[in-house]
Amino acid sequence: MLFSAKFRLLLARILLGPAVAALCVVGASAQSPQDEAAPVSLAKLASEFEKSPDTVVATVNDTPVTLGTVADRLRDFAPNLAVLPSSMVYKAALEDVIQQRAMAVKAKELGYDQDPATVRRIQAATDHELALALVRKLLPEMVTDKAIQDRYNLTYANKPGPEEVRFRVIAVATETDANLVIAALNKGANFAEVAKTSSRDPSSINGGEIAFTPRDRLKPEISSVVFALLPGQWSLFPIYTNGLWWIVQVEERRQGGTPSLDATREQVRAELTREASAEIVLKTRAAVAVKDLGPTGKKDAAPR
Repeated sequence: MLFSAKFRLLLARILLGPAVAALCVVGASAQSPQDEAAPVSLAKLASEFEKSPDTVVATVNDTPVTLGTVADRLRDFAPNLAVLPSSMVYKAALEDVIQQRAMAVKAKELGYDQDPATVRRIQAATDHELALALVRKLLPEMVTDKAIQDRYNLTYANKPGPEEVRFRVIAVATETDANLVIAALNKGANFAEVAKTSSRDPSSINGGEIAFTPRDRLKPEISSVVFALLPGQWSLFPIYTNGLWWIVQVEERRQGGTPSLDATREQVRAELTREASAEIVLKTRAAVAVKDLGPTGKKDAAPR
């Protein structure tokens, strides 16, 4: 994204007004019954626009704004904009592009595109986009359905899933309150009943019960304690996380079943994507000639 979210919000407030700023950056808006288009996934909407990327949808001082450019801007928007009608999201993306293009036109008129620092940043942005284009082009050849299946077979197939724990929690505001709860439990108080009357966690309605959960879905502060306790045991010291003090009690432990390929597909794809991206970077870096001239540089070296 060219502008940071904070800077885009500032620009939107200055140039478009608070209502459009909220739409463009935050996405806090309600759908009207009169809206022509129903809510749609931003990725799906961008893909639809990509079918005709060269279609000119606006001009700014005779410079064209294409549907492909609008699609690119849609991908920068916060996902919660998907609750809005597609026509409204389209207009917000188009207006965002137009405002940025207008500022670029003005900057060129003033000669800012010749500023040495600006030239360097433009080159850096070009390098960044070309690097992304290289990765996007090569990834499909490396992260294939077969590669996903092979990684699943190696990592998950015919192996037990992660250990899971069913437990209860009591969350209170202060460490002092937590120590009082622990003292009451040590004297025979029922954990579930104390959770119902004293816990600030939403699980209090169920006596603080948390369903079977693997380690990687818990806060490290909680998981390190929960997975060290045996069924029936509770933490002897308060645990601080998320602004509250917690006491936990383990109810039951079990070994999770083997996850299916469908259940792990996106996780495996993400792992392969990270590995393939790193491999592309390393191989590309190794294939170019580099001369490190040191921090003092060389006077006749070409500026970048």
